[in-house]
Amino acid sequence: MNTDKTIALFGKRKTVLTVMGVLFCISFLFWILSFPGKRYVFLFQSADTNELSMEVRYLHFYSGQNRLNAFVDELLLGPGTEHFRPLFTPGTGAAFCFVRKRILYVELTHELLQEGGGASAIRLGVDIFKKNIMKNFRNIKEIELFSDGKRMYGDN
Repeated sequence: MNTDKTIALFGKRKTVLTVMGVLFCISFLFWILSFPGKRYVFLFQSADTNELSMEVRYLHFYSGQNRLNAFVDELLLGPGTEHFRPLFTPGTGAAFCFVRKRILYVELTHELLQEGGGASAIRLGVDIFKKNIMKNFRNIKEIELFSDGKRMYGDN
């Protein structure tokens, strides 16, 4: 009789452990699917103090998507808070963005040349843009920015 209780108790423990294992696997799967993404630091000019301020964002990348291109697109969208200035006039985008021999080449659209929309001054926006790239992508040693086919501010 004592052995029957032991066998029944062992069966219950096995069932409980199996259910716990399945629940753990399911919760782990949901955690992977909802993982916040890779952490990036974005720098923008504060509208209140005119000093550089930091904003942290978690970006998701999908297979085949270039992380640097996605970061540049996100940076050009501007800050997530109203207390920061966008780097450039709203609507500015990247016509192309690629890396060759650790040099980043970016062509910004013509909206860049129109100051307004609460954005930083163009020269300051370019400097902050470069700081953002250098801070988040250590493999980049130089940045070449273009707009309307012309090189902008040759010095880094």
